[in-house]
Amino acid sequence: MNIPFSEFFNYLFRHNPNVDVKYREERYSGDIKVTDFLSRDIAGTLAARNDTAYNNFMDDINTQVRDQLRQSNLYRFVAIIGLLFAVLGLSMILYFSSGNTWVILGGAYYSFFAYLLVEAYIQANRNYFEDQLYKRLMKNYFKN
Repeated sequence: MNIPFSEFFNYLFRHNPNVDVKYREERYSGDIKVTDFLSRDIAGTLAARNDTAYNNFMDDINTQVRDQLRQSNLYRFVAIIGLLFAVLGLSMILYFSSGNTWVILGGAYYSFFAYLLVEAYIQANRNYFEDQLYKRLMKNYFKN
């Protein structure tokens, strides 16, 4: 689930305090089992109301959480490889052609802040994902 760009700044620093996703990952297969979704403060009140609905919800979101984690890891991998080859590679070429040490420092500086933008997008995407799952939990599983 990708965040709409118009919602990026809304979700960048806004974490849902009711959500605390905890999962267990199998060592060899990579399968993910969600063990906790709600934070401890709200889990006791909501889970006591309807424990089976909460467990069904956690079983239903296993694949979505796994896909979200894999997507985040892919973004990190592509960003690191892309920045290493594009920015730092270009900095090395410019360094060897000009002999100026500031070119390497500028390339490292630029790639660091470009990677911070990727991490900010991943964090906003995670906050948006958790908020959408929480809304779905309240709407579909804990209907009054």
